[in-house]
Amino acid sequence: MQNLLDVKFDKFIEDYDLQQDSREESWKRFVNYQFFSQFQPGRLDTDSDLLDQICVTSPKFPEIHGAFFLMNDQILSEAEDIDDILQRDQKGLLELYFLTLGSKAALARQLEALFRELSENGENQEKWLDILSYAMSRKVVLRWKDNPALRVVVFDSGKETKWKPEGGFCSYFSSIDCILVDRRHLQEIVNSNENSYRARLECKTSALIPGGEDKFGDAYIMCIPAGELIKLMSTSDGLLRRNMFDDNVRDSQGYSAVNQEIMSTLKEYPDRFVLFNNGITIVCKAVKPENGKYVLDNPQIVNGCQTCNMIYQAYRSGIKLDGVQVIAKIVGSNKDDVTQGIVRGANRQNIVYEAAFETIRGFHKNLERYFENNQVKGYQKIYYERRSRQYANNVQIKPQQKISFRGLIQSMVALFLNRVEDSHKHEYTLLKDYKDNLFIDGHSYQPYYLAAFLYLNVAILFREKKLPKELNNFKMHIMLLMKEMKGGSSPDLSSKDIDGYCDRLLEGLENHNLQPCALDACKKFQDIRDKWIRSKGAQYKHGIKDSTEFRNFLMKEIHGTAKEPDGEKLYTGYVKYVDLDKNNTLFGFIERMPENIFFHEFDNPEMDRTYTGKKVSYKIVRNGNRERAIHVRIIENDGSSMMKI
Repeated sequence: MQNLLDVKFDKFIEDYDLQQDSREESWKRFVNYQFFSQFQPGRLDTDSDLLDQICVTSPKFPEIHGAFFLMNDQILSEAEDIDDILQRDQKGLLELYFLTLGSKAALARQLEALFRELSENGENQEKWLDILSYAMSRKVVLRWKDNPALRVVVFDSGKETKWKPEGGFCSYFSSIDCILVDRRHLQEIVNSNENSYRARLECKTSALIPGGEDKFGDAYIMCIPAGELIKLMSTSDGLLRRNMFDDNVRDSQGYSAVNQEIMSTLKEYPDRFVLFNNGITIVCKAVKPENGKYVLDNPQIVNGCQTCNMIYQAYRSGIKLDGVQVIAKIVGSNKDDVTQGIVRGANRQNIVYEAAFETIRGFHKNLERYFENNQVKGYQKIYYERRSRQYANNVQIKPQQKISFRGLIQSMVALFLNRVEDSHKHEYTLLKDYKDNLFIDGHSYQPYYLAAFLYLNVAILFREKKLPKELNNFKMHIMLLMKEMKGGSSPDLSSKDIDGYCDRLLEGLENHNLQPCALDACKKFQDIRDKWIRSKGAQYKHGIKDSTEFRNFLMKEIHGTAKEPDGEKLYTGYVKYVDLDKNNTLFGFIERMPENIFFHEFDNPEMDRTYTGKKVSYKIVRNGNRERAIHVRIIENDGSSMMKI
């Protein structure tokens, strides 16, 4: 008879198609998946590349079985993520996690050798080494807020004592911690990742808000000591329960001005914190008093992520929090409409990044349904997981069938905006840069489906070793080549021809024709890369992935020209006002950063004064340095872009 953890492990092998691997290697992958899923629940379900990167199999460092890095609480999946974070936050705080299922003493020796020999410009390094090398390069070290924190995770350690490094090695780090994990502890982590969590809160002051006639449940206003809040949102290892923030519309914003102010209040005026802070909102399946405490089933902190993260950081930094109290609104309800209303209401009162609300827009909900209603012949159905872990309870849907918003926007930037060199960037960076070009009301869903289909199925071919392993880092380039070689240049996303283009491409890939197409693309990529290096010089074999010049070279090799269409991109915005000019003809301005954009009746004969305040789609034409909007169309409530009649 198997226990629960063994059953979960067998299910993991099935979900990730690991039947051909040894159980020992699969167990290492399972432990890495479960432990590091605590940092961003659901991320590893839809990002197999990141999971592959975390699971280290290095002959030089055989006792390092997992490597996972954070900067300012953000996961580093690319070296370029560091630049994006430092551009936003100015200063960086680095956390380095190394996991072993072997000897702690042997791991310690290998870590000391690793940091002693770490090189910024090593050739053919694994990605985790590239990220670590760059994070500890002189350029980045100058932007550190403090020395990195080192966390050593040891699984099944028995009765070993904690590792106490000595000598010069200690000077590299601000702190060194050892986290011991056994099977019982791993089971707790699995439960936490699945949000099977019951918490107990103790507070001195509370007030009941009855459910009323609607009977949505019970709600309380409480004054919670900081210590109780830390217990609520921390694991037994002292790690932040990040899945408790799944329903929060924005993640921690790092060391922003607001967060620095919160930290200053915690340090200087702890007793006044409850007066200066707006408090937090917690929703859960049920909340009830029990033996002087309050029991919360599956709690979610839906507002106050910044407050909670700063209190947690202060606690980890050793700041005394005895006098700190936090006002909390706690709602126990099983009704989804109540929970969603609380999430929206609680966050409308604060400045929230536009990207945080992106996937709750109607376009994404309709796109999710479109995925569910379609399937390519000969392939498994794919799903758009626009909300973290939304399909987690459906055991029939495997991880390789789900694409997240991150994967979707990255593949769309690569395939339909032809900016493959940008496609590895963080999803919020891409949305900020390309929000006027993607996920536009009125766009067809077909190109988004095609991009997701290629993204997921090419990843499967790499994982099953049916494509050259050394090209896995160029997966987006391979996908772009497949699209261009099979279908030719794609129409603009706003074109009426885009559906036909996508239909023809998908029909050509039906019934297992994707693999030969992918192999042809890999061969073409290798030929183009070799020609690039011969023409430019050996030094140009590095940095290809994020090179605009290489992308232009690649497109020219396929089509004979690198010229890209311009002026066909569709934008959206709100009309600021419409008025008459001195010639008694209508003109107006559409809100746009950094400058509003002009439009005129000559280009838009259907326009009238009722356009004021309406959401519109439009295209841009340029005359020298001047821009104006043409084809301005009101976007109706049903999500379509229509001409006003």
